[in-house]
Amino acid sequence: MWRRRPCQHLNDTAGPVAEAAENDVPVSADDVEVTDTKGGAAVPANTCCGLELRAGDIHGPYLKFWGLEPQQTSSEPFKPTIQLPDPADPRFLNQKLRLNSSVAAAAPKKGNQRIWLGSILMVTKAPSLDVVVTVQDQGSPNPVILDGEILEEYGGWTATRFRIRLPVGQEEKKVTYTVTVSGKEVTPPGGGHYSFYIAGMNQPAHWGYYSCSGFCDVSAKKMVRKWGGLKPLWEDVKAVHAKNPLHVLVGGGDQLYNDDVWTLPSLQPFLDMRAKHQAEREARKQTPFTAAMEEQVDAYYFHHYCAHFSSEVVGDVYANVPQIMSWDDHDIFDGWGSYPDYLQDSVVFRGIFKSANRWYCIFQQHCKPEEKEAITVYEVGGRTAIVTADQRHRRLRAQIMPLEHYMQLTNLCSGLPEGVEHVVFVFTVPVVYPHVRGAQKVLRAVNNHFMRKMMRAFGVGLFNKFGEPELMDDLDDHWTARSHHDERRFLIEHLQMLAKYRGCRVTLVSGDVHVCGAGYLISRPRPPKEQRKHDFRYMVQIVSSAIVNAPPPKGLMRLLDLFTKGGKINMTTKHNMFRIIGAHMGRVGQPLSNKRNWCRVVEHMPSGPDSLRAGGLTFNLRIEEDDGMGPVGLRELPVFVPPLEPLLPGTDEYFDIHSVKLVRRVCGCGAGGPQASSYGAAAPDAPL
Repeated sequence: MWRRRPCQHLNDTAGPVAEAAENDVPVSADDVEVTDTKGGAAVPANTCCGLELRAGDIHGPYLKFWGLEPQQTSSEPFKPTIQLPDPADPRFLNQKLRLNSSVAAAAPKKGNQRIWLGSILMVTKAPSLDVVVTVQDQGSPNPVILDGEILEEYGGWTATRFRIRLPVGQEEKKVTYTVTVSGKEVTPPGGGHYSFYIAGMNQPAHWGYYSCSGFCDVSAKKMVRKWGGLKPLWEDVKAVHAKNPLHVLVGGGDQLYNDDVWTLPSLQPFLDMRAKHQAEREARKQTPFTAAMEEQVDAYYFHHYCAHFSSEVVGDVYANVPQIMSWDDHDIFDGWGSYPDYLQDSVVFRGIFKSANRWYCIFQQHCKPEEKEAITVYEVGGRTAIVTADQRHRRLRAQIMPLEHYMQLTNLCSGLPEGVEHVVFVFTVPVVYPHVRGAQKVLRAVNNHFMRKMMRAFGVGLFNKFGEPELMDDLDDHWTARSHHDERRFLIEHLQMLAKYRGCRVTLVSGDVHVCGAGYLISRPRPPKEQRKHDFRYMVQIVSSAIVNAPPPKGLMRLLDLFTKGGKINMTTKHNMFRIIGAHMGRVGQPLSNKRNWCRVVEHMPSGPDSLRAGGLTFNLRIEEDDGMGPVGLRELPVFVPPLEPLLPGTDEYFDIHSVKLVRRVCGCGAGGPQASSYGAAAPDAPL
């Protein structure tokens, strides 16, 4: 028996990578090379996690959760009941495999039996037939050998998916599994067997959310010496799971940072092209994606996924907690989807995206690219559903998701089982968040030849490697950007419609911004605090980021605090941020914290002992007190979200904005002075 050995960390690595860490200089693309079997694609050392990008013979196991489906009679409960479509069939595009069947045509009623769907991914140099995965359900007398499906073959490695189907019990149960490769068992670093837990239908679900699991714009030396590498908060995830098992862990984007793809030698000529005039931009747009580019880009993404997903602690969590993942820009490269058209539509950009999508589907979604779903619904336990939406594949500067995705989102959520009372939407970038007004105008103003020359003369660098304003892609990424205001209102009104006519509470969780906090949407006029549980427009926005990446400076936090002001979404909806960070003993808190963090979510049963929280969800932000080194000091900040309750039991009537009386307030300039109207209830400074 031998054990899967995690990749060495930066400070344990000999050679160019260690030298770069010691000297605190960027690692060039020529320092470290990884040669694939196709002909020697050069792959640079990586600044995301400080690991050498060199895939080993075995990577995995990686667990994924697909959702729940209605109980079906089957003599082979662990075997898949669906077949891959035939690519030669002309109807192929209409036969896309629906791997997640948490929403069936005939949705199960409350209390019906469910089947838990999952998968295990193994990436090995051994043939697929030499990889054996055995699963044993708690209480089952005999283990079952799973059938493997080859998802991808690349450079001598084979990615194999093993599908799991398990009946969901009334209470939580533990499932163990073993993996053998060429007759040798792969075991966790601590020994024993791999295992995971399935929430029972009569038990509150316990799950987690994280984002930004890697470094960007952090030197190799600081990555380890200041922040402790990838470990600190992932160790906390392991500790929480050991004490109270997590049934699902949701990755909200930037599971790794692939920005170093632009250090590949074959891409340098594209970066060096001038794009001052329209003709030069058109030439850059039409530059071909060469065979050398494709080879090196494919090698980069593959080896980076292998190194990062098998890194110490992260690999252990991925093997023992079922994952749900949704990507953001850095899973492709920084700013993808928010560049000008001549770049976004260029042949080189599209070629890189094809490779990024290929390996994203394999490692994060356990599927082939043609099987990937844009909108996916995962039922967790019996009362909560998690919805992920692909906000990168079809993203443009003026569009986050296409219209048909909103229709699909509405259709899927409308068919949720009766028992689902809380729907949590994962939007990789926050929908409710402070926005620095005027910043876009300033950056666009400097994007002209005269201003560029002037700033270069003064040594000011505001432009990225493509010659565009450095922060424009980040600003255009946000739902709060001016270019996305209409789509944000369209999205929120869809969610309000779902909440009201489906009768469920809607909550938003997001990452991306490397801070944590909470905001909210609420009816306008505002309901009294005790009636928020009846307001279908009341939606809490949880922001949790980053579990690894370094937080922004305090100066930016002061700027965001300055711009944290409420506003209108439409005539009946307001938005604002809660000031719950550091709020105690009558002190006014801050909206955001620039500390690394992740979030664990606790479901409260309707008949639980805590009547004040019955039926709701508590989002516990676990915030790092120290900067990564030594034992991590953490504090937990709870944000409670109540269930949506009708005004009267058995009805579908909710809070009516017309029932709130307007209060006329006179300003202090005298009885004859101007009057200002405000709404009857004061702005909340903390969630329920």
